[in-house]
Amino acid sequence: MATYREIHGKAVKSVSTDPSAETDAGQIWYNTSSDTFKSIVALSAWSSGSPLINSRRLGSSGGTGIQTAALAVAGYNGTAATNVVEEYNGSGWATGGNYPGSINDLAAAGTQTAGLGFGGNPGYVTTTAEYNGSSWTAGNALNLGRAWLGGSGTQTAALGYAGYRSGGGVRNVTEEYDGTNWTSGNVMGTARYVVPGTEGTQTASFCAGGLIPPSTVQTINEEYDGTNWTAGTALPSVRWSAAGAGTLTAGLVAGGASNHPATTLLATSLSYDGTTWASTPNLATARNSISGAGASSSSAVVFGGTVPSVTNVTEEYSSSANVITASAWSAGGAAPSGLAGSAYAGTKETGQTWGGDTGTGPWPTASFEYNGTSWTSSGNIPKAANGQGRAGISGPAVLSFGHAQPGTNTETWEGDGSSWTTGEALNTGRGFYGTGAGPQTAAVGVGGNTSAGAATAISNAHENYDGTDWTSKTVFPTPANWVGTVGTQTALFAFAGYPYTGNSWDGSSWTAAPSNSLGRPNFYGGSGGASATSAYIFAGYHPPSWANTTYTEHYDGTSWATQPNLATARGNFGGDGASSNGLFASSSYPGVTSTEEFSTETTAINVKTLTQS
Repeated sequence: MATYREIHGKAVKSVSTDPSAETDAGQIWYNTSSDTFKSIVALSAWSSGSPLINSRRLGSSGGTGIQTAALAVAGYNGTAATNVVEEYNGSGWATGGNYPGSINDLAAAGTQTAGLGFGGNPGYVTTTAEYNGSSWTAGNALNLGRAWLGGSGTQTAALGYAGYRSGGGVRNVTEEYDGTNWTSGNVMGTARYVVPGTEGTQTASFCAGGLIPPSTVQTINEEYDGTNWTAGTALPSVRWSAAGAGTLTAGLVAGGASNHPATTLLATSLSYDGTTWASTPNLATARNSISGAGASSSSAVVFGGTVPSVTNVTEEYSSSANVITASAWSAGGAAPSGLAGSAYAGTKETGQTWGGDTGTGPWPTASFEYNGTSWTSSGNIPKAANGQGRAGISGPAVLSFGHAQPGTNTETWEGDGSSWTTGEALNTGRGFYGTGAGPQTAAVGVGGNTSAGAATAISNAHENYDGTDWTSKTVFPTPANWVGTVGTQTALFAFAGYPYTGNSWDGSSWTAAPSNSLGRPNFYGGSGGASATSAYIFAGYHPPSWANTTYTEHYDGTSWATQPNLATARGNFGGDGASSNGLFASSSYPGVTSTEEFSTETTAINVKTLTQS
């Protein structure tokens, strides 16, 4: 029998700790600390991705790109066709440039910065549009307008196939795009529609499954070599409206439905190596009219679809030695009461909440400290307060300033986890919803109302606190209240608020920066993050209905992207966090006492202990 060295060219090393990064799958080592042999083992799994901003179906082929740079093009939002385009960075979705028209059931090809959209409904259009990463320009039209078609290839070498056209029914048409014009290619063997798109090329693609009217669901698989379609290995079972990703020799299909009308939705996924189909792990959410992107069968992302209503669910597929634990909110210890307008400062491991409004009686004066598990009393604030600004990157040292009783207020209070003392007054009184960032002894306060309850009396005040005095700084460019702030006195990011705004402070001047993409004030919401270039906003009210939301978004210093939603919609609550892993959502009105804690995505290698005999 060959030795391990003879097979792999490597010796079995002795180490005291396991490797922390992926090396060669199958590598074996001896761990001297545990007296065990171990190996790295590859895994295949779906994990939750951050949701689309807009729930919709994308017609099986409305996505393109790769797992870390995907594009979701237009679609149907449950009521009408939309022109919304979103971009995925492997962590969350951000708004891209709108498609030239409101289109559903189109096909897409190419990349996030060199994309292509063509066909679709309503009208079974011939429209072609090219994307440069920010905007779309018109390309020359398809020869045959149709919807529910498949697409693959690049912006300058694309393939469009199959589809449906009113009056002409299901089609076996093939067209090739060279970056300027579409030309007709040889037809498919079987006409069908609602077929998955892939990241295959113009000269090497496959088309698996689909639907033949009125209700015949297919297992047919055909392969294209740049000239002709030939029969490939059929799917193991019928499937239509599934997502596709990968290449002819490393392909993936996921989801869809096994009947028409789609009452039996599929969570199953399959990989294809050009010859054989193999089962891969199931999606967490079965759905059809789902779209996907991905460079291979080992790395893909699928998004949207119907369950049966339209959804924003995103899932990522990985086949590697890395074990991915997705970002998520999880339950924390229940708060003592559900309050509106309470403040929270600190992290999920240590922080304080104080003040607020019960909605049924006098405002409370109690404050409470959180230790990552439970709440304990931390003394009474000097007087009843609601809508106060806050700072303190970690408990128990926190700062409260400005509040809604009585009227415009300049009061500052310092909390230490057991009691509160009065600090130096603000230079500019704030009645409602100023906000702050930084530690207790180097805090910053921005915005707020200059008159309690007056929505139009909005402040542009900007002050720094050094633990003793407040100093007025260059005024905030746009008067605003309910503003989210992250960072320090010399590197601050202020965002959302009412009116919606985004501005960065470098210690001497303000510059414009993007506001959050979901467009809501941070009054009734939470904010936090590690720095001015890593900020989060979560939950809060959303106009025009002003209903509680579960949204979470992240800012990376350039743009905003979605993150996993909270489990419980909430607004007008205390929420903060000095790091991405420190975000904390406290109680809200009316009567919501649940709390939630955020953890970012982690990656670790899959190490297996080998049985010794």
